[in-house]
Formats: sequence, structure tokens, C-alpha cells
Amino acid sequence: MPTFAVGAAAQYHNADEGWGIPTLPPFKGELDLSWHIINHLVENEFDVTTCQEMLVDHACTLPLKLFWPEGDCPVTVVPVCINTVQFPLPHARRVYALGRAVGEAVAAWDSSKKVAFIASGGLSHQLEGERAGFINKEFDLQFLQSLESNPEWATQYSIHELVEKTGTQGIELLAWLAMRAALSAGEGSGVRKVHSNYHIPISNTATGLLALEKF
Repeated sequence: MPTFAVGAAAQYHNADEGWGIPTLPPFKGELDLSWHIINHLVENEFDVTTCQEMLVDHACTLPLKLFWPEGDCPVTVVPVCINTVQFPLPHARRVYALGRAVGEAVAAWDSSKKVAFIASGGLSHQLEGERAGFINKEFDLQFLQSLESNPEWATQYSIHELVEKTGTQGIELLAWLAMRAALSAGEGSGVRKVHSNYHIPISNTATGLLALEKF
């Protein structure tokens, strides 16, 4: 499991993952931006894994399908994958630095195209073990608030502290952290909240949504 991986493919097929996920049309890649990001990351001492072939899972396919439920996805994508599955995991500070470097690369990209940063993954939840069903509403809400007003707040915690506070799968919040760091790069570092929502359904996961606009 690479710590950080960046897609550099012309298209990305969705992985079944053994769950019988419906077949989706391949997602188109943005090769020029992919290589621009990869080169920038390497120049800034990130040893990323470059993937000229990559299957994308529900972390990528579901958000895009929710945005565009009908027909093919109308945008091109550059998957940036962060290991939140297999220890050792990257420290939150390193993830924040990665996100900021990605944002710097996008800001320097010579293109008139607009770029949106989409992060997916759970807030607090744990799917197995003695703490299965664990949810930390207080931490989740504080984390969501920090992304708007104090984006480096979560970097104070070690990986083990974050797992203790959010559950083994709650560590997926690292993706949210990288997304917010990307918005801090380039001209203008402020963000405004466009929309947010937090809900704990009758299940073992908390659900959050946050839309930020950079200015």
C-alpha cells in the first residue's frame, strides 16, 4: 500500500471490490495536470507512486456519481490517493504538506480550466472490533469547523491519537485535511463555507458534507 499515489492515466476504471458494484463507464483522466502535479511533488521531496494504470474504488466513484447521477461523468480527474488502510500511516502534518503541494501545483498549472478539490472518506467510525459502531460527534464537529477557520488544527495529533478519537476508519479524515491544505496554496488563502451538513444515521458511521469556496 503506497503512502501517496497519484494517477497518471488517460482513463480510470472502477474496481468491483467484491461487493457487486455496478459497472460504470471509465472516468477520463487529465494527463497534463497529472504529470504537472507529480513533477511538482517529486521536486518538493515527496516520493509518490506514479500510476499509469489505476483502478478507482468507491472513494472516487461515489462522490462523482452523486454530483452527476445521470450519464457519463462530464469532468476529467486526477486521483490522489492517501493510505488510510494499512499501517504505517502518514502523519497528519505530512498529509497537510502534501495537500498544500498539490494546491501549489494546480495554482501554477498553465491552463484556463477550473479545478475542484474533492475529498472523500469517513469522519469518526469503526467497523470492527470492540469499538465497532464508535462515533465521536464532538470531535467530528470540531474538525469540520477547523477546516473553515483553523485548517492545521488536526495536525497536532499523532496517527494513534486520531485513531483513538475517531476509530480505525475515521482516520480517513486525512483526505479532508489534504483537500483543505490544497485550498491554502496559491493566490488567496481564505475560504468561505458554502454548505455543510452532519448526520448520524441508524448505522455505525457518521456522515458529513462540507463545501468550501476559495477567495
